[in-house]
Amino acid sequence: MPKGTRISLKAARTNANMTQEEAANALSKYFGMKISRQRVMSYESAPDTTPPGFGQAFATIYKMPIDAINFGH
Repeated sequence: MPKGTRISLKAARTNANMTQEEAANALSKYFGMKISRQRVMSYESAPDTTPPGFGQAFATIYKMPIDAINFGH
């Protein structure tokens, strides 16, 4: 991926070969609390609403730099 290129949150999940349910389960482990598939879907639909802590969590579970994901802000 060229420097400065960002991919969508959904593309990052797809590249990590995860379903929304698997991403929710990984986030649940990351945060130590239940994260729903619907919440993952919500952030994918409106990435600019993703809180910074979740941005870092997504980058961690998808094993990619946070600045490679486009959160729309």
